[in-house]
Amino acid sequence: MRRRQIHSRRGPNPRQRTLERLQTAEPRMERPAEDELDGLMGRLADPQYCSKYLSAAFRDSAGTFLVALRNAARAQKGMTKLAAEAGVNRENLYRTLSERGNPRPDTLWAVLKVIGLQVSLEPATSQAPSRPNASP
Repeated sequence: MRRRQIHSRRGPNPRQRTLERLQTAEPRMERPAEDELDGLMGRLADPQYCSKYLSAAFRDSAGTFLVALRNAARAQKGMTKLAAEAGVNRENLYRTLSERGNPRPDTLWAVLKVIGLQVSLEPATSQAPSRPNASP
C-alpha cells in the first residue's frame, strides 16, 4: 500500500493544519521589516541620501547595488512610472534590478537619469597607480 493510503484515516496532515492556522490567525505583532522598508523608502526620496545609499551599495557588490537601485527607483518614481520614462518594460525592469540581474549599461543609465542621478568615477585610493619604467 502507498503511504498516503495507510495514513488516510488521520485527517488533514500537520502541514495543512499549520497552514490553516497561519492563514486565520490574527497578527500578534507588527512586522519590523516592513516598518524599516517604509522608513527607508521615505529617506530615499531625498536625493542626497539616495546617492550615498547607492554609493555604499555599489562598494559592497553588484547584487547589492541592483537591489539598492530598485529600492531607490521605487522611492523616487515608482516602478511603473520609472519604466515608462526610461523606455524599459516594467517586468524586465524588475528582473534587471534583482540581485541576480544583469542589466545593460544603457538600461542602468536610463534608470539613473530618470531618478536624477549620474555616475562619476574616481581613481582607486587603495593602490598606487602603476607607472611604466622610463628608460633615459
